[in-house]
Amino acid sequence: MCNHGKAAWRSNGRGGAVNIKQVRYVCAIMDLGSFSAAAAREGVSVQAVSKAMSELESSLGEPLFERRSAGVSPTPLGRAFAVRARRVLDEWEALERFASAPAAVASSPFRMGFCCPAYPGVDRLVRLISTVTGKVLGRRVDVELLECAEGLDALRAGRVDGLITVGTLEADDVACTPLGTVSSDVLVPLDHPLAAKGEVTLDELAGYPVLYPCNFDHYCHAVVDEYLKRGLRSEVVRFSVGDAVPEPVADERCYSFIFVGNITGAPEGFVIRPLVRGDALSVPICLSTLRGPGGLDHVSFRRALSRLSLFA
Repeated sequence: MCNHGKAAWRSNGRGGAVNIKQVRYVCAIMDLGSFSAAAAREGVSVQAVSKAMSELESSLGEPLFERRSAGVSPTPLGRAFAVRARRVLDEWEALERFASAPAAVASSPFRMGFCCPAYPGVDRLVRLISTVTGKVLGRRVDVELLECAEGLDALRAGRVDGLITVGTLEADDVACTPLGTVSSDVLVPLDHPLAAKGEVTLDELAGYPVLYPCNFDHYCHAVVDEYLKRGLRSEVVRFSVGDAVPEPVADERCYSFIFVGNITGAPEGFVIRPLVRGDALSVPICLSTLRGPGGLDHVSFRRALSRLSLFA
C-alpha cells in the first residue's frame, strides 16, 4: 500500500519541488568535495551552488553537507540523498540526450582520441575511460591512443569528436577544458639503482637518462620539459616510439615519467616510484574539441570522467 502521507520529494515553503539543478549540484559536490569545484564543473558561480543547496536543505529541514574550511563532507542524509540523486541524474541526462537527437544517440558513438604514449598497461586506462564514460553518457564511447599531431589532424577532419591530452593543447581553432590534474611518477627497471627506494628526488634522478618520445612531443612538453624547468639535470634521450630501442634503454639505465600508475600499473620487469613531495609536479589533463556549435558537450563529458576518480 502506498504511503501518500509523506512525499518522496518534499516541497519547499514556496510550493516548489526539488529540481534537477539541485540534484545535479549535489552529485557534483559529492564527486569533488567542495562547492567551488562543483561550481567549476557545472559552469556556474559558487554563489549559485550555495544558494541552490541552502534552498534544498531548507525544504528538507536538515543539512546535506557539513561546511568546513577545507571543504564539505556529507551528512547521513546527504549520503542517502546522493545515492538516489545519482540514479535520477543518470536517467535525466540520458533522457535529455535522447530527446535532443534520438537517432544519433541510438546509433552514433563518441569517438575520442587519447594523446599519450602507449605505456604498457595504458590500454587498461583506455578501456576504463570508454566503459565508465559510456555508461554515464548512455552512449558508446570509442577511445583510441593517438600521437598529438595525429589526434589534432583527426579532430579537424572530423574523425574524432574530442581529444584527451596530458597538458593544455593550444590551438586557435580548439577549445581546451581542464578536467583536473594527476600526479606524475617515475618508471624504472627492477634492477635500476633507484628501484629499491620508496621515493625518489630530482637530485637522485640527475645521474640517469630520461626518455623523451619525440612523436609524443606534446606529452613531453607537459611533463619532461616542465621537470627540466624545475631543475631536473638528467640527460635527455630522444627517440620515437616504434623505433629501435635506444642504447641507454637497452642498458636499463633510463627512466621515464608516467602518470596514473595506480591504474596502468608497472609493466613486467619495472616498478613505479613516486617523487618526494615538493619535487613532484601535478600534470593537467584536458578535454579538447573544435570551437563552434555542435561540438562535444564539455560539461557532460567532464562530469562523466569525474566518475573515474582519477583526477584531483
